[in-house]
Amino acid sequence: MINALGFVVLGLLTRMLGPDGFGQYSTVYAFLFFVAIVADMGLGTLATREISHDGADEARILGQFFTLRLCLVFGASILGIIAVFFFPYPFVVKVGVIVASAAIVAQSLVQVLMGTFQKHLRIFVVAVGDVVTRLIQLAGLVILFWRGIGLLVPVLVVNIAAESVHLWYMIIFARRIVPFTISVDIDYWKRTLKNALPIALSLVFTLLYFKIDTIMLSIMRPPADVGVYSVAYKVLEVIIFFPAMYVGLIMPLLSRHSKEPDEFKAVFQKTFRILALGAVLSILGLLIFSNPIISLIGGNEFVDSAMVLRILSLAAGLIFLGNLGGNAIIALNIQKQGMWIYAVGAVFNIAANLVFIPKYGYLAAAWTTVATELLVTVWMFWLIRRKLIVSSG
Repeated sequence: MINALGFVVLGLLTRMLGPDGFGQYSTVYAFLFFVAIVADMGLGTLATREISHDGADEARILGQFFTLRLCLVFGASILGIIAVFFFPYPFVVKVGVIVASAAIVAQSLVQVLMGTFQKHLRIFVVAVGDVVTRLIQLAGLVILFWRGIGLLVPVLVVNIAAESVHLWYMIIFARRIVPFTISVDIDYWKRTLKNALPIALSLVFTLLYFKIDTIMLSIMRPPADVGVYSVAYKVLEVIIFFPAMYVGLIMPLLSRHSKEPDEFKAVFQKTFRILALGAVLSILGLLIFSNPIISLIGGNEFVDSAMVLRILSLAAGLIFLGNLGGNAIIALNIQKQGMWIYAVGAVFNIAANLVFIPKYGYLAAAWTTVATELLVTVWMFWLIRRKLIVSSG
C-alpha cells in the first residue's frame, strides 16, 4: 500500500509541476539530501546496533541518540540554507530549500527511532505511520491540484505538514516501547561520534554516488532533463523501499550474531536468497512495464523517462543486495574497511558523470549509477566473505 501511495503522489507531482517544475522539486530534495547525510552521521544504524546488544539500556541510548541527532540536523539545516545561495539555482529553488528544510528535520528524527521498532518487531507501527503520512501528503496535493495551484513552495508546505505528523506519531509510539527522554551527555556523544565516523563517511560517499548525479544534471543540463531523470529515479526509490525495510528488520539479528560466524552466515544466506528473488522480479517487472509505469505516473511529458527506468532497473536489483551488504558490514563492525568501498564508488561516479553527462545527459547518469552500484556491491560482498573466513578460522 505504501508503494502504491508513493506512485500516486509521484503522479500528482509530475502533473502539477511539469518537467521543469518537477526538475526544480527534485533539485531541492537532492540538495537537502546532503544536509540529511551530514546530520545522519550513521546514528540511525548505530542506534539499532547498540540497542540490539544483550542488556542494553535502551531508554538511555535512544534518548542520547535522539538528542544528538536533533542538534546535528538543526546545525546542518542552517549550513545548507546558507550554502544554497552559492549555487547557480533559480530563486524559487533557493526558497524551496529554505522551506523544505523543516521536512528534512522531521524525516531525520524519524529515522533515528526506527531501530526501536525493528528490535521489538513492531514494524507494523512504522508501516501505519508511513501510510498515514502518505495519505496526508496526498490529501494536501489533491487540494492544491483541485484549486489549480501547481507551484513549488505550496507543494513543499504540504510535505512539511505530512512529515511533522509523522514525527509526532513516531515519538508517541516509540516512547510506549522505550520511554526515552531528551538527554545530553557530552562524553557519551564524543564516544558515539567517534564510533560513528566511519559510518558517517560511508554515508557521505554513498550520497555522492546516489544523489550527486541529480545535482550535476541540475548544474550542467536544463531543469526538464532533471525532471525526466528524476521521475525514473523516484520509481527506483519507491521500489527499493522494500529491501531497506526488510534488511532493517534483519539488522538486529545480524548484530546479535556478529561474533558467531556460523549463525551469522545462516541469517545472511537466508536473507540473501530472499533479496535475490526480489531483485530478479523487480528487474523483470521494470524492464517489461517501464512504458506503462511512466505513462501512468508522468503522462506524455515524461515519455523519455521510460528508457531511464529500464536502465535503472539494473541498479534497483543491485541495491536489493547492496542493502544487505551495507548493514552486514556495520553489524560485523568493519565499517572502517567498508568506508573505502564507498569512497572509491563516489570518486568513480563523480568522474564518470563529469565526463559523460555533458554529452549524454540523463542516460549517462543512469548508466553511471548502474556501474557504481555493481562496483560497490561486489566489493562489499568480497569484504564480508573475507571477514567471515577469518572469523571462522
